[in-house]
Amino acid sequence: MNSTHRIKVLLIGSSFSAMPMLVALKRQKAHVTVIGQYQTDPCHAYADASIFEDYSDWETLLRICRSEEFDYIVPSCNDYSYLAAAKVAAELGFAGLDDLETTHILHTKDHFRRFCADIGIPAPKIFGILDENTPTPLDKLEGPAILKPVDSFSGRGIQILRDIAELPVASEKALAQSRRRSAVIEEYVEGSLHSHTAFVVSGRIIWHDFVDEFCEVYPYQVDRSIYPSRLDRSLRVDVQSAMETLVAAMNLKNGLLHTQFMASGSSFWIIECMRRCPGDLYGHHFKLALNYDYEANYVAGFIGRAAEAPGYTSKPKAVQRKVISVANTEAFFGISMEQTTCQSLYIPLKDSGLTLEPAPFDKAGILFSYGEREEFFENVVSDIEAYPDIIRLSVKNRSKQG
Repeated sequence: MNSTHRIKVLLIGSSFSAMPMLVALKRQKAHVTVIGQYQTDPCHAYADASIFEDYSDWETLLRICRSEEFDYIVPSCNDYSYLAAAKVAAELGFAGLDDLETTHILHTKDHFRRFCADIGIPAPKIFGILDENTPTPLDKLEGPAILKPVDSFSGRGIQILRDIAELPVASEKALAQSRRRSAVIEEYVEGSLHSHTAFVVSGRIIWHDFVDEFCEVYPYQVDRSIYPSRLDRSLRVDVQSAMETLVAAMNLKNGLLHTQFMASGSSFWIIECMRRCPGDLYGHHFKLALNYDYEANYVAGFIGRAAEAPGYTSKPKAVQRKVISVANTEAFFGISMEQTTCQSLYIPLKDSGLTLEPAPFDKAGILFSYGEREEFFENVVSDIEAYPDIIRLSVKNRSKQG
């Protein structure tokens, strides 16, 4: 960094998930402005400057970037942030963001499915596209199908269809969660859920790893994840090869490529890929296990630098992340947790006495448990029970889980 110039950065997002990025930028001695419309969001309290606007309105974001003359912009942890940033970058030439065609393909489910088919990457098949002008695009279903808003996140609006007669009611719920008022009807695949996360430098993947994921409260939102993955090595090699194919086909710029996929036996299906940072402090898997600053390497691609692989760790820790959420509306007062042999880190997100809404729209906090592999896989926090006055977390032997 030029010692005579303190870089001026706009962080697009102000929630708790963006805090590690803010910290990473401040460590680079950057002057950081945060944009986000909610004044109580935590990043506003620690930024050098704040802008209280809706960043998903890309024209507003463009006007702000032109007037403030930022050196760099950094999207945070949701698709709206990244998509708006990509449109602004197309106008102003900011670093680290792909062209609009690539961005559209990656972040729009129907286009991404077609792209995967074109380059030979396994992904669920598309049965039909639903929008307000085609309320019943199918006469029948080829087995169970899954209905997904093309542009939603956190599993919002997703539903299973087992009969075509269910489509009219399901379509109303799906379209309500889509800003584009569009949804994709695709093949329903079953298996275990995993993520592959990787950093791209000069057209190649320089580091990658896998995490096992679980949706235990709401069927389509990850609320528990464990590192290291227990995925079969041969399947890891196949997924890694598919991601290398995608990187080359899309000519991706430097930065993160994060992927969710499902696996069954020797088969796998890519569910989605994204270039923005996953939320709910996903990067803490690697911070606690490997002492690897995942978010700092994510930020690097947007400020003209390259990500680096983690240093050698002879015995990385095992890490579980548990998002504390509930299936029904609860009066939230606190968390009770049984002691385990693991270390714990709890990040509270809900004040005591407030109402906790059902997942995927709310969460009380995020709990990380970590320790040596041998002891960790015997005792991890996995069960949550909601009581009238408290949420209780209990210990379950992971070796007995399916």
